[in-house]
Amino acid sequence: MSAQGQLWDNQHGVEGEVEAGKGQITRYSNGQPTRFTFKKRFQRTPNVQITPILTNRHGTFNPFYLYLMNPSGGPPADEDGFYLGIYSKPGVSIDFEYFATGIYDGEDS
Repeated sequence: MSAQGQLWDNQHGVEGEVEAGKGQITRYSNGQPTRFTFKKRFQRTPNVQITPILTNRHGTFNPFYLYLMNPSGGPPADEDGFYLGIYSKPGVSIDFEYFATGIYDGEDS
């Protein structure tokens, strides 16, 4: 599930873009990150925020860390999506929400 939008100014054109959504990541035994793709390509690389959702509030808590990381060493996010990694026991899945935003001034759009 995700939603996209644009901020628009009649004088300058597109001023910004935003996408928010939900996802799930599972820890693999080799520790590889997972690629998530935006529904619509951004004009420039957006800022990405990740918020974990603790859905199992009555069961056993498994400690974890979510982190943005590119396996090739480059930026974790680009115009098309982002890489997300999880540090936990193999097989643990965590639901999360993401918020990606790109804000431009009139000369950037």
